[in-house]
Amino acid sequence: MYSLIKLLSLALLAAPSAMAGNIIVQNNCKFDVWCDAAKNDGSSSPSVQVKAGRHYTSPLPAHNDNVGSVLKCTNAAKSRKVFQAELAVQNGRSWFDLSAIDGDPFLSHHRHAELAGECVLDCPPKSTACYYPVQVDCHTTRDAVMTLC
Repeated sequence: MYSLIKLLSLALLAAPSAMAGNIIVQNNCKFDVWCDAAKNDGSSSPSVQVKAGRHYTSPLPAHNDNVGSVLKCTNAAKSRKVFQAELAVQNGRSWFDLSAIDGDPFLSHHRHAELAGECVLDCPPKSTACYYPVQVDCHTTRDAVMTLC
């Protein structure tokens, strides 16, 4: 009985870290993009060049604490006009949106985002219909993937 209690205790301790979602950008553009990450707790990461055809995973995942994480991407190094994917995770659910509040450098390109293939935001070129305040509420804590171009 003691080992069962110990096992359950370890599982509960591991649960919060298991309930975290990464934000990944897939760069399908024919040009490089630059991305950086931030969280609502004030932490941030430096900008990283994501080569055409490559992907990048934010170093700041959204944990099961409702402290949101954001991945901000642009089409020019050091540009402040960023398009962003925002993710928050709490109680086994994820809330996800796309935002052009700080710029829209990819408006002429296709933008797509999803969690586990079931919660999808899709914007054809020139469309802003999938932007915040549109937000998906997903019954998953899996990774969010934003595809550019």
